[in-house]
Amino acid sequence: MKKLARLFLDKSGITYKPKGKYGYWEGIISIVINLVLFGVKYWAGIVSGSIAVKADAFHTLSDVITSVLVIIGFFFTLQPPDKKHPFGHGRSEKVATIVMATLLCVVGYEFFISSLRQFLHPAGIQFQMLFVVVFFISVFLKEFLYFLSLIMYEESGYEALKADAWHHRSDSIASLLVLLGLFFFSAGLVKLDGILGMLIALLIIYTGLTLIIEVGSFLLGERPTPDLEERIRKIVREIGGQGIHHIHIHDYAGKLEITLHVRMNPKVSLEQVHKKATLIEKAIKEKIANCEVTVHSEPDNH
Repeated sequence: MKKLARLFLDKSGITYKPKGKYGYWEGIISIVINLVLFGVKYWAGIVSGSIAVKADAFHTLSDVITSVLVIIGFFFTLQPPDKKHPFGHGRSEKVATIVMATLLCVVGYEFFISSLRQFLHPAGIQFQMLFVVVFFISVFLKEFLYFLSLIMYEESGYEALKADAWHHRSDSIASLLVLLGLFFFSAGLVKLDGILGMLIALLIIYTGLTLIIEVGSFLLGERPTPDLEERIRKIVREIGGQGIHHIHIHDYAGKLEITLHVRMNPKVSLEQVHKKATLIEKAIKEKIANCEVTVHSEPDNH
């Protein structure tokens, strides 16, 4: 399935450049597929008279809201800096990720409750070939969306695409559980369906909580990695800075704002100090992608 998603991206010419285009494309493709699935499931629900299938159809329709959130999140992310937001709007994508991860936890909770009810009070599902066809189509398309979103995340680094990928997978799992329920019930294993459902629900909740913790930590402001700090120190030493301290790095979802204090020889002129500080800023910008640098100079004996 991943190869199919990769082939689709290659043949369609969809790319994340200019930056963030993947967010728009993923949202649009998800909306189209979810609307198609809604129509197929709702039709199957009418034909079969199954309330459960109709309910699952409206659950699929609700996924359109998630895809709209992806598009809105990326719209704000790609807006240029303004007076109120001088560092840009890159963190909008992170906020959208937390919203979608929260929805993922809600979906996991609903799965857990329904699976617990199925375990405590097993309910049989009347076998109909129409169910098998509809839910097989649903699993296929949702797994396609999962891998498509995952590839887009791996190539662009946008956490919102990762969250939406797992949302798609949770839907394919829901459809798969219905098919498994048919098999287990016909085989007399009425309790196993509920047990598997609860385990999968806990996995979905764990995934959502992990995303919330990771992105929340980013928004609160994480300390720069030791590797990045060492790269900056090495650049300063190569240019001749006497020492470096108070390195502050703020990540605005891909754009780094770097400030640092560099000790200079107190015997040289102010013009020479300024020139060296400018050289340090230029060197860091050349060797560390997409960053703005401010160097504060101070005498070495300070």
